Amino acid sequence: MEVINMEFESEIEDLEKKILDFPNKEDLTVFYGSSSIRLWESLEEDMAPLNVLNLGFGGSSFSWCIYYFDRLFTKIKPKHIVIYVGDNDLANGIPPEKVVKKFRTLANLIRTSFPHTPMDFITIKPSPSRTYLLPETKLTNSLIRKELMNVEKASLINIFDSMLNENGVARPELYLEDELHMNEKGYKIWKGVVRKHFGI
Repeated sequence: MEVINMEFESEIEDLEKKILDFPNKEDLTVFYGSSSIRLWESLEEDMAPLNVLNLGFGGSSFSWCIYYFDRLFTKIKPKHIVIYVGDNDLANGIPPEKVVKKFRTLANLIRTSFPHTPMDFITIKPSPSRTYLLPETKLTNSLIRKELMNVEKASLINIFDSMLNENGVARPELYLEDELHMNEKGYKIWKGVVRKHFGI
């Protein structure tokens, strides 16, 4: 965190411009997190009629989401915040217990800035290229589920189970060739689960 990631900096500047130019800043449902959010190109359409703002940036971790939070959220007043981040933390060797501490920091930051705004955490997804991390992913999701019980107006959106096959590993047909990022079929599952969570 001591060194500014210039790749992120460029993306954050683009997001700042996106916020500035966003036509309707009322009743915003903000999706914030890593590349799984950034690459959800049909997000606005998939979440209609919600007024959705996509603030995902590629390759981010909890630390980077914490670092850039104030910079991105000071100019908006979200009605709802949806978070997806964490798989890059695990891939970088951060153990589940420390990932959850970072989640707690981000959740506290959100709650301090927006005391009455509901927040949701989308479970960390399984990925074929990171099958070796499946135990850590399950544990992290479980620990975050417990952590959310101590956060007001916060809940879990479980996409994890729907992305597993009968053998309990990630379904490869839901992913791009890199076996990490999702294709349309993967996002279709996210769409269904998230819409059901919102009751739309």
